[in-house]
Amino acid sequence: MSTLNPNLFIHGANILLLVAYSVRDVLWLRLFAVASALVAIPYFLLQPAPLWAALAWSALFAVINSVQSWRLILERRPVQLTAEEEEVRKLVFGDLPPRKVLQVVSIGSWETSKAGERLLERGKLPEAISLIVGGKVQLKADGGIIAELGRGDIAGSAILLSGAVADVDAVALEPVRTLRWEVRTLERYLSANPETRIILQQHLAHDLAGKLQRLGKNVIGERGSPAGAAPVQFPRNDG
Repeated sequence: MSTLNPNLFIHGANILLLVAYSVRDVLWLRLFAVASALVAIPYFLLQPAPLWAALAWSALFAVINSVQSWRLILERRPVQLTAEEEEVRKLVFGDLPPRKVLQVVSIGSWETSKAGERLLERGKLPEAISLIVGGKVQLKADGGIIAELGRGDIAGSAILLSGAVADVDAVALEPVRTLRWEVRTLERYLSANPETRIILQQHLAHDLAGKLQRLGKNVIGERGSPAGAAPVQFPRNDG
């Protein structure tokens, strides 16, 4: 009766390793590497004197590649966004894949501001910016209302672009639902994710343009007001 040739295992292991090195997908590379390490184990056991050191290293490689393969599988699973997360994607990050949207949302915090609560305070450098997902916010300066923000607007958008202090008070007109990002945390994330930075900067530019347009309409309305009406002083930026 012929005995099993241990060399078959080492040949099989090396063939699997060659296949691993030939594939482009990292996940398949790691899976073939796991298979190669496991197939090599019987070869080390069937030697006249088992090669325990080589077996231990092969087992370690199999464990490491198995863990990394599982992480890749988890990362590639379809991402299901909640209703609010999907709303953020539609408002700002429509060109980003859902997984990236989930990342940028996860570094922020959801908040609900009561009517009359301030999102920005004039004369102070805000530590955070807020994307308005629901509700309305008024921008006030010198006791007058200069603009109104709503769904999709960002309270504090000028901070990321200029770093200037707020020239207005942003006050919740009604209960307002926002996604709030700490400026420093957001900056660190955007530095490591340039694709997200570009998309957010585009939205910020659009956001500021919309606010300036609304301010311009207020100016025209003020010029058309009855004689003697007190002019409204507009801030240099709208927060």
